[in-house]
Amino acid sequence: MEIRYNIKDLFKAPRSALNLTKILTLLKSNIVGYLLYFIANYFALFLIGKTFLESWRTQGFFPCAYIYDLPWYASILFWISSLYWFLAVYGAMSAVSKITIQELKGDYFYSTRDAHEYIKKNWYPIMFTPLSILSILVFYVIATSFFGFLTRIPGIGSLFLAIPFAMYLFGAIFAAFTFYVLIISIIFTPAIVGAIKEDTMGSVFNVYMIAWRFPIQITLYKLILLPLTYFSHAVLVIATGFGFKIMDLIFSNSLFMGDRFAAVISNAASLAIPKDFIVLIFGSFFANFYNYFIPSSFEALNSIEAASSLFIAIFLLLIVLLCFSYALSVFSSGLVIILNILKKSSGIDLIAKADKANLTSHSIQNEMNELNT
Repeated sequence: MEIRYNIKDLFKAPRSALNLTKILTLLKSNIVGYLLYFIANYFALFLIGKTFLESWRTQGFFPCAYIYDLPWYASILFWISSLYWFLAVYGAMSAVSKITIQELKGDYFYSTRDAHEYIKKNWYPIMFTPLSILSILVFYVIATSFFGFLTRIPGIGSLFLAIPFAMYLFGAIFAAFTFYVLIISIIFTPAIVGAIKEDTMGSVFNVYMIAWRFPIQITLYKLILLPLTYFSHAVLVIATGFGFKIMDLIFSNSLFMGDRFAAVISNAASLAIPKDFIVLIFGSFFANFYNYFIPSSFEALNSIEAASSLFIAIFLLLIVLLCFSYALSVFSSGLVIILNILKKSSGIDLIAKADKANLTSHSIQNEMNELNT
C-alpha cells in the first residue's frame, strides 16, 4: 500500500481493514466476550427469580440485566461481563494495530497468532496507560479537596486560598488538559502499543505529545475516521441485505419453500437482528432498509422449522459480530494511519523504525530539538 503521510492515507482504512486476519482477530474477541456477557446476564436474571424461558422471551440473544432492579451481586455479573467484553475488544484492537503496521511495512504474512503472542507480552501498557493518566486526575482531585478543607480553618483559611492561588489556577488548567489527554489515551493507546511497542511510560509520553502538538489534526482526522467507519460498516450491512434479498427471491418461489422461507427467516432475523437494534445503530431511515431486505412473516412454525430458525439465528448472530468486527477493524486501522501521519510530522517514520526500542528516545530528542530552535 502506497503511503503518502497525509490525509489521503486515511481513506485507505476501509480497504486495509478488509483483511481476513484483522477481522478474525476481532471476531474471536467478540465471540468470547459475547458468550461471557450472554451467560453472565442470563445468570444474573436467574438470581432475581426469572427462568431462562421467561428471560429468553423478552431478552433473546441480547440480554441486558441492568434494566432490572438487581441486587449488588447480580449487578457485579453484569458489569464484570461488560468490562471483560470491552477489554477483550480493546486488546484485539491493539493486535489489529500491530497487524496494520506490519502490513504498512510490507509484511502481509503477519498472522493472528503472531498478533496474539505480541499482545500477551505487551498487554500491561494497554491497560495501565489510561489508568496512569486517570491517576493523575484523581491525585489532582484529592489534593484540591485537601486544600479546600484547609480553607475552612477559621481565621487563616482564606490564606490557603490566596497564597497558592496561581497553583490552583494552573493546576485546574492542567487537569482540564489531562482530562482531554485521558480521552485521547483511551482512543489511541491500542494503536500506540500495537504500532510502536511502547511500555506504559512511553505510551503516556506519546499520548501527551500527540495531544499537545496535534489537537487540531486529531480532531480533523477523527471527524473523517468516524463517518468513514460508519459508512464502511453500512456498506457491509447493505451488501449482506442484498444477500438476504437474493435468497428471498430464490427460496420464496413456490417451486421451493414458498411462504415458509419468509416465516423461518423472519423468526431467525427477529432473534439475531432485531429491527430496533438496527435502527438504534444506523438511524430510523434504516427501518425501510430492514423492511425491504428482511422477509416479514407472522406465520407459526412447526418444531422442525423452529429448530431450523434457531440454527439460522445463531449463524446470523455471527454475521452481526462479523460486521461489528469489520467496523472495529476500520477504526483500528485508521488510528494506526493517523498515528503514522502524526509521527511522521514529528520526524519519526514508524514504518522504518517501528521495531526499534529507541522510538521514545527519538521522540524526546526531536521534541527537545524543536524547543531549542
